[in-house]
Amino acid sequence: MFEYIKKIEERMTENDKRLLSDIYAPEIVAVPDNNAWNKLCVTPDGAIRFYGNYRQKHVFDEHNCDKCYIESLDGGLSWKKHIVTDKKCIMAGKYIPFTGKYIEVRFKEGYEGPTALIGDYLGDPNPDVIKVADDKYSCILCTTVLSKINRIIVVGNYVKKELHPTAYFTALMISDDGGYTWKTIELGEVPFFEKKWPHKGYRWQQVNREATVEELSDGTLVCITRTGIDYHYISYSYDHGDTWTEFKRTDFHSCGTNPHIKRLSDGRLIFFWCNTKPLPEIESADGIWEDVFTNRDANHCAISEDNGKTWKGFREILLNPIRCASDFRSNGGPECDRDKSVHQFECLELPMNKIMLVCGQHYSVRKIMIFDINWLYEKERHEDFIHGFAGISTQSYVKSILGGFPGGTPETATKYAGHCSYNRVSGCLLVPSPLNDNHEVLHIASSADSRLVSPICGAVWNFPIAKKGTVKISANIIGKGLRVSLLDYWMNPCDDTVEYYADYSIVLRPDMHPDGELFSDFTFDFDCEEGNVTVKCGDYLCLTKKLNGEHPNGICYLHMQSVGKDDLDGAYVAGMDFYAK
Repeated sequence: MFEYIKKIEERMTENDKRLLSDIYAPEIVAVPDNNAWNKLCVTPDGAIRFYGNYRQKHVFDEHNCDKCYIESLDGGLSWKKHIVTDKKCIMAGKYIPFTGKYIEVRFKEGYEGPTALIGDYLGDPNPDVIKVADDKYSCILCTTVLSKINRIIVVGNYVKKELHPTAYFTALMISDDGGYTWKTIELGEVPFFEKKWPHKGYRWQQVNREATVEELSDGTLVCITRTGIDYHYISYSYDHGDTWTEFKRTDFHSCGTNPHIKRLSDGRLIFFWCNTKPLPEIESADGIWEDVFTNRDANHCAISEDNGKTWKGFREILLNPIRCASDFRSNGGPECDRDKSVHQFECLELPMNKIMLVCGQHYSVRKIMIFDINWLYEKERHEDFIHGFAGISTQSYVKSILGGFPGGTPETATKYAGHCSYNRVSGCLLVPSPLNDNHEVLHIASSADSRLVSPICGAVWNFPIAKKGTVKISANIIGKGLRVSLLDYWMNPCDDTVEYYADYSIVLRPDMHPDGELFSDFTFDFDCEEGNVTVKCGDYLCLTKKLNGEHPNGICYLHMQSVGKDDLDGAYVAGMDFYAK
């Protein structure tokens, strides 16, 4: 099952091995030609490929343009593009060890419904073409080949329109003969979104879709699914996929983003998802379609050493590189599907304790990255803005056209800009420090710009999750105050409901500075087992407050925000530090 890792390493030179071994924190190595979905594969001799569409002009052009793939022969360090003109040949196939063949399952490319292409090798121009399931099933994700029995499982979706026009549900297509015959199992439901405060409208009722399936070391199968509520849901199978438990809520916050789980060669599990929460729904949101995605700008990774009972890491892998772009809706043009997010994932384990991740949607955003697994186990993080806003989220949203506009038809596909998104600006600025020491500091204040959705502005910073630790902020509070919150998930910098949903939230006031200090170090000692947070400022301030809500894995986010809609002075922040205890 993991023989490909050795094959990848066998291709690498000593120089390649040095370059790969030196990668630690996530490093971008390529931009793929399609969104992460089911396009990543490895050839028998260790070449890594990612398939895509060659010079796609718009969302409908996928069927007309040639295919292509980028290929790496050195473990993902460098890539070369190749054009594929024969669309009927097998591409992005999954190797089936018990047959020695490759399988690729498609739900487009001119075939009706999900279709399996089975061939002897990647690029086989004469694959067997097998109908997998009825036409109602679509949205095919990654193929899973089990190791305990000779079985293939493919994840798909279907819609129950009698429940709701967009009520998606998960279906598994299962083959026990190498892909030539199939059965379909429809999985259970998860709760629908209910309109409650602070929501004035309905979220997209996507219910249960785009699931990820993986086989654990003991043969148990786990299925984690995307939902339209605030958490991923999970189901288990103890008979290799024939029957499944009722879906239950996980501890992974998320909404409207797809998860990805992968078992590593040593048995550990690695999980990718967007540990984020969108803004409250506005009155015009009707639940039929998404009006705007506001939680797809940060994705995350966690690791488990006990088959998913506990998790570590919860680290941001990638922040959307255009998250503050004032032309966000139109950025990069109508290429692909116009979503511009860092959700959707595929990954490979590489030699030397590395992971390759493909993530994101749209050319402006999607990336191929490599990082070291040990990076997930770090115990501290520091930020002094010497690299600007690279490590923080500061976006505020501009009043924009809302809703999904994919272009309607091939003729009009290039005439509509944007899709389910606000244009943005950074709600915070780097300004000269009041200390006049040639350093820049972060100014967090409300905005008087009437073009913004909200005048509240802020900054959000991630650190390795911990049940006990210290967060330190060096701040100069000159206005009404600085709201400081601790959470185990990402909330929008401008979301003024954070004080109600955070695990901990407090307003630091100007009078909490010791006399004579311009910048003061405010420390927040949190202890999830004791259930409290103590904020201190030297010997001058000491306040202890209880933690709120649930945080089973610990705390991993610092959220700082302006206080009130008209606080134009706010606070200056010179840096932040985190230490796990």
